[in-house]
Amino acid sequence: MLGWLRRRDAAVSYAVVVLVLAVAIGLLPGRLAQRFVINSSTNLANLRSHPPYVLLVSAFVISPLWQVWILAPAVWVYGEIQRWLGRGSVLVVAVLGHVGATLFVATMISAGIAHGQVSLAEARGADVGVSYGLVTAMGLLAARLPVHRGAGGLGWVTRDVYVGLVSAALVLLLVLDRSFTDLGHLSAWGIGLSLAWLLVQASRHPSVVTSEVESGLDDGSPPLPERRRPIG
Repeated sequence: MLGWLRRRDAAVSYAVVVLVLAVAIGLLPGRLAQRFVINSSTNLANLRSHPPYVLLVSAFVISPLWQVWILAPAVWVYGEIQRWLGRGSVLVVAVLGHVGATLFVATMISAGIAHGQVSLAEARGADVGVSYGLVTAMGLLAARLPVHRGAGGLGWVTRDVYVGLVSAALVLLLVLDRSFTDLGHLSAWGIGLSLAWLLVQASRHPSVVTSEVESGLDDGSPPLPERRRPIG
């Protein structure tokens, strides 16, 4: 058990912080809890007034409390990234996914408001959670899947099947819900797949693989194979 935790300590530590904060928010009176969530949200108003604060804090906020279920897949996915590429990679992936998807969604909302297609209320809506970083990490894991079944890595599914199924699910959610959160998930998935592509290309040219990536593979893993808000 201790060995399992050591190999995933960054993922577990992140989940513990998020869980503690979620419980604390859940214990607050309703109005105070809502105010904290809104003030921590990466909406347009907050991004214009104090962007560093909301970009950081929003990645640790889950509300309502029942949504903490997402921490289970987050620990597994981030844990796989840590075992594979090291602790630093978990931070890089989480930041790229959370910040990248957040800014993409903010840009789309801003453009929608400017063209009169999105309500001004969206500029002050709630937008917090761990899902953008998680979906990005899921995209990155595609690089660890084999091209052919049973060829190594997480060999219970091939890369193409995995990418196809997750992509279809995210597109379907966006079509059905028409929410900016789903749009953010799709953009986060694209960021993750882009990172996966870069790693696959690097694996084909070993001379450009960094020492950090090589050290992340010393655990016996095989080398790399060839939130809801309405739109409109």
